[in-house]
Amino acid sequence: MKLTAEKLFGMLEQLKNEGNDLSKITITYRYDDDSDVHECTSVEEDLYDSKTNSTLESIVIKIK
Repeated sequence: MKLTAEKLFGMLEQLKNEGNDLSKITITYRYDDDSDVHECTSVEEDLYDSKTNSTLESIVIKIK
């Protein structure tokens, strides 16, 4: 199952609606349950469509 920006936004919106302060929640990354945790430091635009190069198709979350 792919994680889309819409799904991620919905998850964050739900956390906020449950009373969580999003400014205090860090984003981390791990490959699987047994791997090390890495702090995510930024999110950027990634790939655009190959036909017109004008429609954003992915974003990338960068780790430290």
